[in-house]
Amino acid sequence: MSLNPLAPVTDYQSMLNRIFWFTSASALAAVWMLRMKLPALNTLLQQIDFTLEFGGDKIVPIPGGYLLPALAIGLGSRVFRIHGQLAGWLGIRERFDIDVIISELARRTGVNLDGVPEEELTYHRHKIMRDGFYQFVGGSQPQIDQQLIHRALDLWSWFWIGLEATVVFVFTGFALLATAAYLPGLTVIFTALGSAAVGLPIIRNECRRYAIAQVRAIVVSQGRALQVRRAFDGVLAQPRFTHDAA
Repeated sequence: MSLNPLAPVTDYQSMLNRIFWFTSASALAAVWMLRMKLPALNTLLQQIDFTLEFGGDKIVPIPGGYLLPALAIGLGSRVFRIHGQLAGWLGIRERFDIDVIISELARRTGVNLDGVPEEELTYHRHKIMRDGFYQFVGGSQPQIDQQLIHRALDLWSWFWIGLEATVVFVFTGFALLATAAYLPGLTVIFTALGSAAVGLPIIRNECRRYAIAQVRAIVVSQGRALQVRRAFDGVLAQPRFTHDAA
């Protein structure tokens, strides 16, 4: 794992590495706030406030009682792919795939999705994305400009960092509220939610712009455009859902 949180994001693993470091940084700030307001927690963590050393004479400037809990939260986030869990619970990726990528693939290849039930697109979403998008942008040798792919991954990494940081600070705020630290708790919660409400849509819009650019690069080839149209065959040829008659 790269120790540089700003290392270029070129694949899913490097994106996870960046998310890990920034979620750990958010958790570090959360631990600091909690230790300031919760004497019992501060007393408990003082027991591991030893100096961390690595490489002989190199000393980590952050005491273990702050750093170790933060790294544990960051590691848990990486192992359990918390950003993916949140994306599933909130429908973030599903809506982006359907509303942006699948819609754009259909529009640019002449596939008419008018009248196709939402349930149909949701059911076939993974197949369409796999056969009509990921096969061209994934793997070690993508079929479109790698800069478009890397830029999209970079933007998504910041989106997930913002989402995970929001969760960390909201939970921190609730922990403060539970111990009667009402003003700090409410301040943390509303600051986190307010920042997310402003920042995340901006990043998502940039993600949308690069997703459309990737779709445009895919369908510029007639052969790839034909493959994309075939990816929609299951949706159009064998519908599983129908709307009730008006």
